[in-house]
Amino acid sequence: MSDFERFGWQPDGSRQEEQQPPPPPPPAPQRQQSPPARADESGSTGLAMLAGLLAAVAGGVAWGLVSKYTDYEVGIVAWAIGFGVGFAVQRAAGGRRSADLQAIAIVTSLLGVLVGKYLGFAFAVQEAEQDFGTQTGLLSGEMFSLFRENLGEVFGLYDLLWTGLAVASAWYALRPEEPEAAPEPEPERVPMALPDGFPEPFVTPTEPVRHSRNPVDRLTRGLPHGWRVTIDWVMTIAGAIAIVLAIKAWVVNPYRIPSSSMEPTLHCAKNASGCEARWSDRVLANRFIYRFRDPARGEIVVFETPPAARQRCGAGGTFVKRLIGLPGERVELRNIGGSSYVFIDGKKLDEPYIQPNRRDTRGAETFEVPPGQYFMMGDNRSQSCDSREWGTVPRKNLIGKVFATYWPPNRISVR
Repeated sequence: MSDFERFGWQPDGSRQEEQQPPPPPPPAPQRQQSPPARADESGSTGLAMLAGLLAAVAGGVAWGLVSKYTDYEVGIVAWAIGFGVGFAVQRAAGGRRSADLQAIAIVTSLLGVLVGKYLGFAFAVQEAEQDFGTQTGLLSGEMFSLFRENLGEVFGLYDLLWTGLAVASAWYALRPEEPEAAPEPEPERVPMALPDGFPEPFVTPTEPVRHSRNPVDRLTRGLPHGWRVTIDWVMTIAGAIAIVLAIKAWVVNPYRIPSSSMEPTLHCAKNASGCEARWSDRVLANRFIYRFRDPARGEIVVFETPPAARQRCGAGGTFVKRLIGLPGERVELRNIGGSSYVFIDGKKLDEPYIQPNRRDTRGAETFEVPPGQYFMMGDNRSQSCDSREWGTVPRKNLIGKVFATYWPPNRISVR
């Protein structure tokens, strides 16, 4: 075909009649959009309140039992209480989310935290009373009075932070859903006839679907959306609990000062004998530092007491004292002017952390520190049951070095 004929011209110079483009096909009928799915309205506010209350009590009981059998108040359980209460309230309300349900979830979450803290406190009191042969009932009026009088001791800084997370989780789980905006109708597209020889339009290839690398998403891909969200939350909380427990076991752990043996360096509450402060100091111990270096004299150390401590002092377990004697040293106590002073291998130990009225009046004593053992004493010598009574502490019993006080706020400091 010649160029003239290809562009519609006759050999004699005349132009061929233009062919009319085919009429456009009728527009395709628009699909009727189905109304958005609505939450099941079968639930009720009363049922949601009951479900939230049961979930809160169950979570509080679980928290108390965890603290009883592990000797740790795992504060992250408070977060789990908030999430569990929010989930239970939402399910009982038929999936509905509203401000009134948020209020129910927040109040019941706080109740669950209170139940957990009360049970943890009560179990600790009962365990301490075993050494004295007494027993206060778990739900007795006396136990409630003790709990009320020691609220400042029970709720520390970390507890308040975890309680805030519990409230936030309950609030977030029931936040009201925002109404979805109606989609704008797509403009009607009229097909256009292209002239012969016009290149076909370029069609951009669609981007391949990317699958999540999260193993939880892969394992739950075939489950309903509600179950996938629940499993994801459970795995998140379980992972957070594992991280907190690992930190407490190997990195940093908080401790409360229960007695006056370290006054005035570390305070205890006035309810106990010889204590000076309204609130007991809460300290942080570095649990890994002694894996990299040896303990040093003068450091405040958290350690597990030898068995003789329970016999000589009436209490055992975890103590907080100051490290005085190192392995292989000779520790002497000499009475000078009616007060006892410490001598290490014949040289008087400088102890600026001890006030004159805190020294005792014991007579002369000498202690040989065996290899791999440490000699511990309290700063309040007249009221401290320490290595002078129950001997030295093996290296394996040392838990960590106290490096900070984090509660109460006016006592925050780093050592």
